Amino acid sequence: MLAQKKQTHWEGILHAIQNSYAIQRHVDFFNWLKQDIHPLMRHDALLATWGNFSTGELHFDVSSSLPEVTTQCLLQDSAIVNYLMCNLHKRWLENDEKWYVINRFDASGIHAQSPNAFTHQLMKMHSLLVYGVRDTRGKNDCIYVFFDRTREFHVPDQFLGMIMPHVDAAIRRVGHLKPIVKDEELLDSMAQGGLSDREQEILHWVRGGKTNLEIGMILDISANTVKNHLKRIFQKLDVSCRAQAVAKTGTVTPYPKPN
Repeated sequence: MLAQKKQTHWEGILHAIQNSYAIQRHVDFFNWLKQDIHPLMRHDALLATWGNFSTGELHFDVSSSLPEVTTQCLLQDSAIVNYLMCNLHKRWLENDEKWYVINRFDASGIHAQSPNAFTHQLMKMHSLLVYGVRDTRGKNDCIYVFFDRTREFHVPDQFLGMIMPHVDAAIRRVGHLKPIVKDEELLDSMAQGGLSDREQEILHWVRGGKTNLEIGMILDISANTVKNHLKRIFQKLDVSCRAQAVAKTGTVTPYPKPN
């Protein structure tokens, strides 16, 4: 019976690998995770995050059948999840770039700092697995975070080493989903001078009276990097100082301060 179970397990892995080569669209990837990967490794959601983790300039792609755990929902307010992913990536580096599991995960603090539909659903997740991929050439590392509602994440032996390279290859072939921009959001973006998320985040802390050094400490970047961001903000808004930038943009969306 045990031998038969192991044979079935390995057949499932090989079947999943074979099916991965046919993935061309985001919906293909979603169905593959649901039909081939979930039976081998239970999970409720997969969050792929890639970009420059040292600057916090990240991109996201969510695969989940749970309501409000979607890419579009996350991108509507991604600052706190951005902060979480940077910390998970840092922990991956400190773990010699080896995958790791966090059991009894508690997202209540994350939701308290930035309450929204996505973080509300995140509170229902009680375990996670982090698998990272180093991008030496492009300098855009990627971490895959599997979330599950159970309190302990169970990973089959030798499974990740075989299947994750195919998860990584498949998701790189499909275009990631963009946020849905509403008319009022587009007008607001135009009023903001087309500022990036990071630039709007810095502008928020400028509005709060923070110095470049303080903003750098909050965002875990150097004061010189903050200064360079401010130069681009001034250029986009066609202003020459912090006070003019704040006055021209009016009220901006608040960003949480990490603990």
